[in-house]
Amino acid sequence: MTLSKTLKEKTKPYKILVGMVWTTFDDIQGGMPVEWTPKTLSDELLFGISLRGMSVFSSRPNHISYSKMPATIPFPEHELFSICTVLYETSETNRGGFSINLVSILIPQVVMEMAWIDLRQIQAIFSKYFEYYEGDPIHHKKALIKEIAHETDLILKRKLKVINEGEKIREHLTKYLDSYLVSSLTLDEQKLIHTRVITLMRLLDRVLEAGDNERIQRALDRMNFILEQELSDELVVMYQHTISDLVQP
Repeated sequence: MTLSKTLKEKTKPYKILVGMVWTTFDDIQGGMPVEWTPKTLSDELLFGISLRGMSVFSSRPNHISYSKMPATIPFPEHELFSICTVLYETSETNRGGFSINLVSILIPQVVMEMAWIDLRQIQAIFSKYFEYYEGDPIHHKKALIKEIAHETDLILKRKLKVINEGEKIREHLTKYLDSYLVSSLTLDEQKLIHTRVITLMRLLDRVLEAGDNERIQRALDRMNFILEQELSDELVVMYQHTISDLVQP
């Protein structure tokens, strides 16, 4: 079963993303979800995200600002992970002179377990919106998390496409090794083809792990070179179109 089929019933209304939650912590109520998307997220999930997140980011900050290192928190009971960051907000009423805002991106557990999430990309999204945050109250939380959720989902959708196409290519390459075309070659030629196909499969793995389009493009350029220089014209024709699709936005 492909990853897209596995996720089909778990990711509405986003393609991959489960959702996002903005939590505010205070001395009296503790962690309280104040904004989230989509609005269909359950109360059990919202408060679970908020309370467990508080245990990660409850310590006093060194300075009032945006925490640049995201935390990853598992929620196996909900089959998801939270990738979150914290904004320390100045406050005259809260103990210590600050309050804590937790921004949590909710990712399906199956996606995290396959280890194809690059936290640097998630961190880049957080940085885009919070790089210059200096502790002032943020009043447009609802609009902000919708923008972040949309941008994150686009990146994850792109990765899903790469994974699914990579799975197809890997399957075809495996069949190619067992095909009559290969078996009809001399033993030395078969060994050469086998070596090149295994190299190509390893490059496919690097594509699936790539965290950005530039790294994907470099791996695919190398794959194209192997196809054109080392394998048969038939295989080149079979894959050129599919491989080029991997780098389309």
